[in-house]
Amino acid sequence: MKIEKASEKDLREITQLISKDFPYVKRGLGKFKELINAGQIIIFKVVEKEKILGFCEVQFVEEGIARINGLSVKETWQGKGIGAKLLDHTLKFLSEKNIERTVLLVKQSNKRAKAMYEGRGFKFIGLYHRKLDNKVVEEMELGISGEAPVYVS
Repeated sequence: MKIEKASEKDLREITQLISKDFPYVKRGLGKFKELINAGQIIIFKVVEKEKILGFCEVQFVEEGIARINGLSVKETWQGKGIGAKLLDHTLKFLSEKNIERTVLLVKQSNKRAKAMYEGRGFKFIGLYHRKLDNKVVEEMELGISGEAPVYVS
């Protein structure tokens, strides 16, 4: 298993995963290409034997701030620590880019994801202003007020 930056040839499959796991995201393939080429987002993929197992999309919101727009592992590969490794890789990358604050949204009912984020130092900051996928969503952040991010390898 390896984690690397997704290439343009990966975007069709990753866009399909995003549509499945985050149906409220209304970005097409062209928009993803545009954002990547502009340096506004980066997508990491987890690959094993040429197959994409999952991805993490990060958007650079403003100087020193990034948002994890989505982290997902294909259902048959969940529960094997892949999401945690992908998150750790992403956080290490963001730290190397001098990102001081990372934010994300997580469904309130997604206990496994919330535990993974909390285990890496993310803190609950409030409820998102609207439901996504008809679910209550929490906002979490990492690295504010001089807190050192936690990375597990």
